[in-house]
Amino acid sequence: MRLPAPVLLASLVAGGCGLTVTNERPGYGELGAEEQAAVQTILKELTRFDAQLRVTTGNQHSIEEILDRERIHVSFEGLIFSANLGDDLIHVAVWENLGQEKQALIQRWFKASSPQAARAVYVKLFYQFLAVVQGVKQFIYRLHTPEWVFKHRTLYSLELDSVRTALAHYDREGRRPEMWPFLKNACTPVLAQYAADFSSKFSKKYLQRNFTEIFDPDDPTGYMYFMCRWIEMGMQEAGGLGGEVQWLIDLPN
Repeated sequence: MRLPAPVLLASLVAGGCGLTVTNERPGYGELGAEEQAAVQTILKELTRFDAQLRVTTGNQHSIEEILDRERIHVSFEGLIFSANLGDDLIHVAVWENLGQEKQALIQRWFKASSPQAARAVYVKLFYQFLAVVQGVKQFIYRLHTPEWVFKHRTLYSLELDSVRTALAHYDREGRRPEMWPFLKNACTPVLAQYAADFSSKFSKKYLQRNFTEIFDPDDPTGYMYFMCRWIEMGMQEAGGLGGEVQWLIDLPN
């Protein structure tokens, strides 16, 4: 069962700092070939992060509850979406379901030379890097509960914490030469094009008050700008994975 945009948008309900998706979703066996391939890519990235998390914490912590292809929700029609909403699901919109309008928007974001080039950037960014970012959030939710996180952490801080830890994961895994230059190249045109619209809005206070605008899955250009700023900051601030994970474990009230 596909989720049409009006139905999904009606079910994205603000709750403190979070969003909750309430629709039914198809099982893995009901998905098309492109969706199943996306699920497998996302699951592979999450499994690799889980392996690093286990090693780093002496097998004390895991995100095993989402290492299941049935826990990865990809059937969004005409929406650009990547999220972990504290519901033990990873939500990622598949490129083939976006429609030409959204695909063209993404092509403009990255100044890609063709729809195929835009797809390549989207797939690597959303199915790999942002999937790990959502996996980090799962770790944080499991440590502290979604309720605690939404009460004690700003949305801005949650995103930055997750991005920084994801970057540290790729560094620890030996994939920094692959992922970090890719992220910089993807974000350079985003930051250049949209600074005039969003640079003055890049703050915790603005995001808390206007997160439905920034995270609007119908046009998340603001989210893409904010994400690239968090990536830029994360590259400057990220420590080793052990330190990042311990920071999350010891998050202050």
